Amino acid sequence: MASLADYLPPTLSNDTIRAFALSQRLPNPISIQSLNVTAEYHSIYVLFFNPDDAKAISPNLRPISPKGPVDLTENEVAVMNWLRKNTTVPVPEVIRFDVTSNNVLQHEFTVLERVRGTALHEIYGRLSQEQLEQIVDQIIDIVEQLHHRSWDGVSGLTIAPGSGEVIPGRILEETYWQAPDIAKHFPSESVETFNIHGPYESYTAYITALIRVYQHAIRLHSSLEPYRDLLPRLDALVNTLARHPKLNYTRYVLAHKDLHMANIMYDEYSERITGILDWEFSGIVPIQRWDPSRAFLWNGQRNARAVAEQKRIRAIFQKRCRARGVGQLLLDEPGYTSSLQETMQNGISYLRAIIEVCPWGQRQDEVGLWRTEVEDCLEAFGV
Repeated sequence: MASLADYLPPTLSNDTIRAFALSQRLPNPISIQSLNVTAEYHSIYVLFFNPDDAKAISPNLRPISPKGPVDLTENEVAVMNWLRKNTTVPVPEVIRFDVTSNNVLQHEFTVLERVRGTALHEIYGRLSQEQLEQIVDQIIDIVEQLHHRSWDGVSGLTIAPGSGEVIPGRILEETYWQAPDIAKHFPSESVETFNIHGPYESYTAYITALIRVYQHAIRLHSSLEPYRDLLPRLDALVNTLARHPKLNYTRYVLAHKDLHMANIMYDEYSERITGILDWEFSGIVPIQRWDPSRAFLWNGQRNARAVAEQKRIRAIFQKRCRARGVGQLLLDEPGYTSSLQETMQNGISYLRAIIEVCPWGQRQDEVGLWRTEVEDCLEAFGV
């Protein structure tokens, strides 16, 4: 797959950033710091202003790559604005943003309040057990607020023209095909044509849209030719889903979808979570899909102990949820409502994995097993 550098916007000069600040009626920065980031679609520049300036702030400027998903900026801004208005979930204030490239930077951008503290993954090793348990309790407060509000259908969020109201919009997912990869393997397609859109009124409508995109990929790429015999069965699956209304027994909630320690800012002095970052791919999902990547409470460490540590912290999370009386909301309700609903999701997830790796020639020792999972799903639905 394309490297991180393929997605990032070009480096901006200090002169360009100063001209940008002037165009946005921000103070002239006295210094500018470019941060090293692991994000795929944006760079980060910290702007420092004269502390005597009445308007002085120290925001983060984030130019967004044009190679990233459509509506990435608008989804994140809409989500953060909604959260700041309707919850106490700590998110940065959006100071400026533009969803077009009609600006000095020639990129979409956000200017966000700089959040006090340090990302938890950077200080994880020196946190005491007591601090970790306090952090888990604060995370429960955050997830509880997200799960408390019900929405209609599967979607991202967007900002209504004119009114500025936050409304359902296009879905954004980290598994989307991006411009460099599409250009390499599916040159007749684009980010717009090769991904789902939404909003979708139901879980099965969302799954149907995914199936149609995956079928399209199978028809186009030679590496997926061995899977073309599945196309009629996938058509039959789509028709069958409509005859199983219980598959839509779920509740739709706003989810971050990647809530690990690298996305959580923490102030060691107050011992409080000060910000949840990177809401680009957040959205309204069936509650069973609130943690699709299973990254929740990962400590951000890439070592052999990280998996066991995540399991340990998740056990603390579960214990505290029960003790606080929110186990039904945060632990039980997110479970699948039937084995058939779980089979539907698992089958489509394995189909997505096949589509994702075959054009690159990757993980060929595993795709046969994944196909078996897809076929098990089809058989469960009698197609």
